[in-house]
Amino acid sequence: MKKVNWEKILLTISIIFISVVIFTAIDHFVHGLSPEYSVPDYYFKNKIIFAIIIGSMVYFFVRKRVFWQKSLAVSFITAVLLQTKYYLQGYPKEFVFEFMGFHFLMFLASSMLMFWLFRKQL
Repeated sequence: MKKVNWEKILLTISIIFISVVIFTAIDHFVHGLSPEYSVPDYYFKNKIIFAIIIGSMVYFFVRKRVFWQKSLAVSFITAVLLQTKYYLQGYPKEFVFEFMGFHFLMFLASSMLMFWLFRKQL
């Protein structure tokens, strides 16, 4: 039986956490640009929690890929699932689809940076 590398798992979750915090900071700035994009404060706290959970689960399936493929998969699936959650919570469809693209690009930038910086450790 293969031994579980808890150190690597913790490093991976930490890298995803940092990527999500960077992504959320950018998202917070974008939502503050216009009253039309305004969201309640709990939106960002929930985003961090759910994005870390989703991103970590997706990473498990793509962990053997190169850094940019990991970034694409983690960012895309996380963005789609977060926006699905927001749609189910009652956010307008136009808002959800518009921010799906923004969320994907913001998370892609932060995850690509972090996965590239730690590509040898992951």
